[in-house]
Amino acid sequence: MTQRTAPQIQPAPVADPRPVDVETMRDMVRRVLALESTDPQLQDLDALTKALRGHVQLLVPEIRAIIRTQPAGDLHSGIAQIAIGEAWRRLHTTPGFGPDAAYRRAKKLAMSVNSLCDHYENLNPPAH
Repeated sequence: MTQRTAPQIQPAPVADPRPVDVETMRDMVRRVLALESTDPQLQDLDALTKALRGHVQLLVPEIRAIIRTQPAGDLHSGIAQIAIGEAWRRLHTTPGFGPDAAYRRAKKLAMSVNSLCDHYENLNPPAH
């Protein structure tokens, strides 16, 4: 008879100490928002959309962690929570139908990344 043992406890993942690269994210947002639906660069749209999705997945937990440090009822935190909800919905929404569906989805994700970058910077101002 095969025996089993308790699973080994894995150490908790260590938080990455590097700051979020907001400038690179904003650069990507500008690239996507500058695209037109007839732009020949749309061949890169899948790669751009994947990168935007990754940005949302990185920013949301970062902003949530900052929100947890804010006082209860903080107005900026409440507004950031709304932006997180919208970004999360856009992240988990299918592109839809039609020739421009992927293009429209990328634009919406780009707007969410831009909004999340704003909230990240507003809630986490640089130390002077």
